[in-house]
Amino acid sequence: MTDGAIDIQYRPAGGPPRKVSFRPQPDGGWVRVVLEWNGCQWRETGCEPIEDVALECADGVAIGG
Repeated sequence: MTDGAIDIQYRPAGGPPRKVSFRPQPDGGWVRVVLEWNGCQWRETGCEPIEDVALECADGVAIGG
């Protein structure tokens, strides 16, 4: 994880572990990066700039937004 990044790691049924990383940028925006574990390291499979990130928990508490 990079400084200030928000990482969510998961393992899909029948597939290698994956991770979605939301990385803050100097301009105040974010980049969403999708990664896949190849057995040795995380491999980036895609990315896109995004404007805002919010985390909503099951109890209704929201972070960001």
